[in-house]
Amino acid sequence: MVDTVDSAPPPDRPPAALPHRPQTAVTMTGLKRHLDGYQLVHRGDTVVLRGKGYFTVHWDVMYGLRPGLLTMPSWTGLRGRLFHVASGGGHRMDDRQPGATADGTWMGNRQQGLITLPPGAQQMWQNEYYYLDGSITLHLNETQADYNLDVLPSSRQQTADDIATPPAPHSADRERYGLVRDTGRDDAPVPQYTTRSTPTDAGTVPQRSVVS
Repeated sequence: MVDTVDSAPPPDRPPAALPHRPQTAVTMTGLKRHLDGYQLVHRGDTVVLRGKGYFTVHWDVMYGLRPGLLTMPSWTGLRGRLFHVASGGGHRMDDRQPGATADGTWMGNRQQGLITLPPGAQQMWQNEYYYLDGSITLHLNETQADYNLDVLPSSRQQTADDIATPPAPHSADRERYGLVRDTGRDDAPVPQYTTRSTPTDAGTVPQRSVVS
C-alpha cells in the first residue's frame, strides 16, 4: 500500500489503536544536529536512519520566505522495511491556522504567499510518524518552495500519545486528533517517493513508490 491523496478525518474523531511493532532504537547520521535528531534545511541535505523502531518527521513550511510548488522529499536506498504508521501534531498543514485570515493555513495565505503540492502528493500533517526495520536515507529536495524537516527519534508510546491528544479550542495548533495508518502487517502504507535504488539525483525518485 503506497500512500496516496486522502481526505482529512473529522477533527473530533479519535484515532484507531496504533499496532505494536518490535522496537529497539533508530540511529541517525546527518549534517545539522537538532535536539535528539537532525534538521534538513537546504536542498541536498540528508539524514541516514538505521535500526528498528519509530521516528518522526516534523514539517516547517516556510511560505513567508519562498512560496510556490513544493518539491517533495524522497527516501532512497531502502534496505528492509519502512512504513508510514501515523500522522499527528494536532493539524494537517492545509488546516486553517488559528488567528490567520479566512484563507490562511499552515501552507500559507494570499498576503504572504501559498505553498502548493504536486498533483497526487499526499497532504502532510505537522508530525509524520514512521517505522523502520533496516536502513534508509531521507533527502530534502526543495526547489521553489522553502521548507525544513526535523527528523527525530520516537517510540510507539510517544506516537500514540501525540495522535490521541484531543483538539483544544484555544490551542494555537491543535485542531484535530491524529490518524493511524499502520495495519500492523506488511501491507501497511509505504510513503510516496520511496525507492530501494540510490539515484544520483534524489529529486528524480517517482511519486509512486516501488519497493518490492
